[in-house]
Amino acid sequence: MPTVTVVTDAFLDLFRLEAEQRGAPDLSRVVIPHPLGGIRPGAVLERAREAAPALRDALLGKGS
Repeated sequence: MPTVTVVTDAFLDLFRLEAEQRGAPDLSRVVIPHPLGGIRPGAVLERAREAAPALRDALLGKGS
């Protein structure tokens, strides 16, 4: 089953380090702007809409 990790740009370096240390340096990911917590629900929805095409492509094996 395809999986994709959604990570904010502030944690991208940590994500890469953790993925590499666990033997999965090519782990599929979609990067979104930080922060996500503490923003209004409408802003969260907008970020989800913006990320949806990349998430879809990654799940279908079309992403980078």
